Amino acid sequence: MAWNNLIGLEKEKKIFQKVILEEKLADAYCFLGLEGIGKDAFALELAKTANCYNPIISGETISACDNCKSCQMANNMTHRNIQLVFAQPAADKLTEKQIEEIRDQMAQKIEDPYHRISIANARYISINSIRNIKKKLAFSETSGRQFIIISNGEDMNIEAANAFLKTLEEPRKNTTIIITSSHREKLLQTILSRCQQVYFSSLELNDIQNYLEKKYNKDNNEARLIAAMSQGSITRALDYLDDDMNSLRNFSVDLLRIALRRKNYRMELIEAIEQILGEKDKQLNVLFLNIFAIWLKDVYSVLVLRNTSNVVNIDLLDRTIKFSNGFQEANYLEAFNLIEKTIARLNQNVDPTLAYLSLFIELRKIFTGLTY
Repeated sequence: MAWNNLIGLEKEKKIFQKVILEEKLADAYCFLGLEGIGKDAFALELAKTANCYNPIISGETISACDNCKSCQMANNMTHRNIQLVFAQPAADKLTEKQIEEIRDQMAQKIEDPYHRISIANARYISINSIRNIKKKLAFSETSGRQFIIISNGEDMNIEAANAFLKTLEEPRKNTTIIITSSHREKLLQTILSRCQQVYFSSLELNDIQNYLEKKYNKDNNEARLIAAMSQGSITRALDYLDDDMNSLRNFSVDLLRIALRRKNYRMELIEAIEQILGEKDKQLNVLFLNIFAIWLKDVYSVLVLRNTSNVVNIDLLDRTIKFSNGFQEANYLEAFNLIEKTIARLNQNVDPTLAYLSLFIELRKIFTGLTY
């Protein structure tokens, strides 16, 4: 993986390439920003570039060669100068099953640096992990620059955080510590004060779409829809890979079409709702409504803003325009508000069938004025 394979973050790339070239890497950084934008991936690439034996330098840019032994070890996460620390199960001795799960998660992280490491019962970064870091720093004398990357630093429990603070207070030569976090408010202020804080930008939706098309062979329409759902986060986009987004989208539009019939709609509406809720999966139910909201916002964009450039569901443009022409007087803002309230109700474990039925009957009133 090289800088060019990191999605977006062009400003951040320029800043840190200059820092490497000028040999001004700080003792400690805190990489802050939205979850899933690639802060871990960026930190790993930074560490690899700083340790590359044959870096490619051109003007104010520097990149890892990706061919030397150092780069190969970095790419396989076996580099002695690069340590990634993350939450693990709390235990004096890990079981074989836990060790295998950690290995599997690391393998996925090697394959895709944007992979979110998720291990059963791994609630926090323990003091033992921090002690291991201190031992490594105390006894390790290696060439190059050492990098300790604390992924999701807010996962450190209070003991670990206090122990880690002492490590920050005693910086070592040729060592850089990087904490990544999406929750600045959960980090100790004393830790933050000892780090250079760097705020990372959210990713552009076009960049996420292109990544999904190239890396996961998603077609243009589905990649565009997933990108819109991601809110600028790669890991959030990856959560939707296994869902048939196009089918969910088309079904949601059909559900509204049924609800807007002049008569004889109730039984078919109930049957359609029961079909979508068949798996009893709250996350899927919420996803369905979010996809529906995106299509409705496309309608609003066409109708009110007279703009098709921002339409997400471009393959449904003709249908979207037709719908907007047929319901020009509807209160779309009220419709969006109803969808948001229904999502909130689902998250509060309200009966999903009743929540859906109530929503689409209310939408029927908004779009047709019919109350029966």
